[in-house]
Amino acid sequence: MSRFALLLVLLLTAGCTGSPDTRGPFPAGSDLVREAAQSFAAVRGVHFAAGVNGVLPGFPLRQIEGDATLDDGESATGTADVQDDDAGDGHTKFGFIVNGRHVSTDAGAGPLPDAYTVSRFLGAHGGLKRLLDGVTDARTEGRENVDGAAALRVGGRVPAAVAHSVLAQVDADLTAKVWVSDTLPRRFVRLWVQIPPPDNHLSPVMIELSLTRQQD
Repeated sequence: MSRFALLLVLLLTAGCTGSPDTRGPFPAGSDLVREAAQSFAAVRGVHFAAGVNGVLPGFPLRQIEGDATLDDGESATGTADVQDDDAGDGHTKFGFIVNGRHVSTDAGAGPLPDAYTVSRFLGAHGGLKRLLDGVTDARTEGRENVDGAAALRVGGRVPAAVAHSVLAQVDADLTAKVWVSDTLPRRFVRLWVQIPPPDNHLSPVMIELSLTRQQD
């Protein structure tokens, strides 16, 4: 599997934390996530920015940013920063271009596994929509400013089976926060997940994802 193939899977998961305005009343968290999932199913293109805080074995991504679209045969462009090894002592930055099932990076080019094509994370049947559909125990925590616009923060959990179907390296329930636009139609604008450590001697891994410039 190519190094870039590992990177794209991040787009199936990931937000930020803060102190929201908790003065309600607010819409029910389950309704917000459901409406955001419905609108996101129609999104054809998006600008994404994501980061990983911690070390997840088999998943070397530190940061990734770019643009992805389902149009014109599926494509994505951007830059990535990956750890050189699981210890995280060194890292490499490079640019990438995805066209369908082909990926080019600063270091070379090659085939992209089907599991990591744009359509596997974007669209009505993609991983991000699937993750939203799988959120449980959703509760609205308050209102925050996200990328210059008001958004409602919803806390919840993602069952291990859903998380694993999105990110193969994960086999545990996730703590999640989903940011949904405070205006209609509801938009899925940010995601944060915390992956529990495999044992008590390690720290949890946190993944953040921001989605802007969405195009239906």
